[in-house]
Amino acid sequence: MTAAGQAGEVPDEGGASATKTFVSAGLDLLELEAGDAELAVIEAVDALYRPLTQSLIDAELDGIAPEPGGDMSRAPRALEQR
Repeated sequence: MTAAGQAGEVPDEGGASATKTFVSAGLDLLELEAGDAELAVIEAVDALYRPLTQSLIDAELDGIAPEPGGDMSRAPRALEQR
């Protein structure tokens, strides 16, 4: 195991150091290298999207059935329109 935890687990606490550990472990796993500029972009994107992504994870949407015949190019339809 890495310091970031189980495979597929994203650090939800610990701030920048946890994110750096998680990103570094992922890059090492894929045998990729990133410079300071790339790491700064990764950290900025993570800071921007992590709260939104975490909100979706916390919403526990697993029990909600998908829209039958859903068209991803259009907005979801009301029950009456289905």
